[in-house]
Amino acid sequence: MTILVGVLCDSGIVVGGDGSVTLGTRTFHTVCQNNCKKLHMIDQTIIFGSSGHVGLAQQLKWVVKRLWDEKSFVKKADMDYGTPEGAMNLLRTKLWEVTAPEFGAAQIAAPVIGVQAASQTACNDTIIALPLAQKPYLLTFNQQCSPEMATPDVPFVSVGSGQPIADPFLAFLRSMFWSDHLPSLGEGVFAAVWTLDQTIESAPGFVAHPIQIMVMEKTKQGYTVRELDKDELQECRDTIGGAKDCLRNFRNLIQTAAIDETVELEQ
Repeated sequence: MTILVGVLCDSGIVVGGDGSVTLGTRTFHTVCQNNCKKLHMIDQTIIFGSSGHVGLAQQLKWVVKRLWDEKSFVKKADMDYGTPEGAMNLLRTKLWEVTAPEFGAAQIAAPVIGVQAASQTACNDTIIALPLAQKPYLLTFNQQCSPEMATPDVPFVSVGSGQPIADPFLAFLRSMFWSDHLPSLGEGVFAAVWTLDQTIESAPGFVAHPIQIMVMEKTKQGYTVRELDKDELQECRDTIGGAKDCLRNFRNLIQTAAIDETVELEQ
């Protein structure tokens, strides 16, 4: 069980994830292990995160790493894999080569052990942030490896069991702070941390602290990835605390206004 969130920003990308891994099968769970890292950095350039079966996620990460190591995201005779369209098609093809056998095995096993148990190793949602032609792109791939790209119109994504909580909260933050423009990296971190904390606090289980936040930002070497440390996360949480205080103060204003209105009516 997982919650991963990603935010496309005006000068990069922010991706965050929770720290809980659930052991067992889709039909029963044994234990939860916290302090697990679900986001992985590839060559300090790509952010990879996956929700679902850990073994499949490991294989998908190796696929992305191999493609990057082989410098596959470039223009070739038949296709320009350095464009978003080309990269999405290439990743879909290569990720599906790993995922398809799991669906085939699940189809064979389902009559014996049941569809839910059989499909466990085939179900993953993946987030990939990578630079193409000196521009950052945020991509997601569902269980069938169908790709989707974050855009200025819909600049945030989430995957995992916490998505029903995370998506509405991200939409709320966007409507409040960056409804008509892409957020800054700082605003993206603010949104990712608050969303993860809120999801973990609200979910009935299977997602937990500590969280991870990775940022893809432009440097002299091009777009590079770094992970925020504990002090940076705490600084962001202090800012979130300030935002909550502002809302509480606004609540007090509402209560005061209601009291004044009641007094006027009584008079």
